[in-house]
Amino acid sequence: MAQRGRPRAQPVKKWNPRYSKTAVRVAIQNAFMANPDISMLLNTHGFTKQILQSCDEWALKDGQTPPE
Repeated sequence: MAQRGRPRAQPVKKWNPRYSKTAVRVAIQNAFMANPDISMLLNTHGFTKQILQSCDEWALKDGQTPPE
């Protein structure tokens, strides 16, 4: 008998590393040090992207691997 409704999609593997508190603090400090005027004009998308990129580099150095 045929099943009704939409077919279920396969789950997508996501990159979900565990960042240490130190890595996040250092990434935020480096982002503020790179551009001291960021506190006046905070581009949240660019700021967040810069922090996550730095934290991802730490996670890769720590031995965590992204999904294939």
